[in-house]
Amino acid sequence: MKIEKRQDPQWGRVVCLSDGKTEVAAALDYGIRIVRLNRVGMENLFYHQPADLSDGLTMRSGWRIFGGHRLWAAPEGDESYYPDSDPVEYRILPDGVALAQKTDPWTGLEKQVTLRMLDDGRIQVDHVLTNRADRPKTAAVWGVSTLGPGGEAEIPLPDVTPESEYVPHRAMAFWNNTSLADPRLRLTRREIAVRHDPAAKEYFKIGVYSDKGLVRYRNLGQTLEVTFRPCPLSDCADLGSNVEIYADRFIMEVETLGALRMMEPGQSTSHTEFWHVT
Repeated sequence: MKIEKRQDPQWGRVVCLSDGKTEVAAALDYGIRIVRLNRVGMENLFYHQPADLSDGLTMRSGWRIFGGHRLWAAPEGDESYYPDSDPVEYRILPDGVALAQKTDPWTGLEKQVTLRMLDDGRIQVDHVLTNRADRPKTAAVWGVSTLGPGGEAEIPLPDVTPESEYVPHRAMAFWNNTSLADPRLRLTRREIAVRHDPAAKEYFKIGVYSDKGLVRYRNLGQTLEVTFRPCPLSDCADLGSNVEIYADRFIMEVETLGALRMMEPGQSTSHTEFWHVT
């Protein structure tokens, strides 16, 4: 495995990891953002925000999306958008890199992400939120992967079993003006799929409970499979969602969530994703 720190013309200082088949890179000058993920020799699956911010994916607070994978805390609110534009702390590990963001003054939460390249070709992404405020905080770890245009995300639905015949066991949540008639959405007996459309005028967002802890994203001749250990539905934020898909005309976001937890000052909560690109 190869680990190196270098200066990139798009992202500034980065730490790059590669096992010869998959490469991933983390920005050091802002974030936390994981800015590159792809098979070696192929295009980056993650979105990169243009320098002129012409996509409009910024906030009046000064927060900007940058692109790539970030760690947030659910549920979302105005305080989610503190401008995370300062350099991150980092530590090179034998098999990866550990990243830490200074405590967010709006939420009182400290964010840490650790990337590890595993022997089986997967990338382990550990997310940790720590309450540095002087009062209890309730939040769920929320891993958000901002992906480039043109792809499709697929979420397998829970299997139908004899025990589920008389009870509902497929939870979905819809944001604002999201419509079941949106042509980007495809519903089947076995999965929910969302297709990116650069011509779409409205944004689309859906939340789903996945008992399989699995979501796939296909684009640029590659498939990204994100897996995680699902918490009980009753512990989920956003009406029982542990997978969420967002799309506008520029990006698609594949998001997974851990359990909603109350943290006393100094306590932490965590959530781990595994990425496999083929």
